[in-house]
Amino acid sequence: MQKETAFGKTKEEAISKLSKTMMYKHPDAIFSRYNVEVSEYGDEKSEFKFIAEYTF
Repeated sequence: MQKETAFGKTKEEAISKLSKTMMYKHPDAIFSRYNVEVSEYGDEKSEFKFIAEYTF
């Protein structure tokens, strides 16, 4: 199993960045935005507030 992660200022931005990463790094992998886990990340001083993770 492999895992990819991406960070974003919003949930949508984190998922979008993860989607782009999957397209470029793993074009043959099956990717579904519905199976992405998004969690809060960092604190109020952090630039990025969310992390998106996808395991395949």
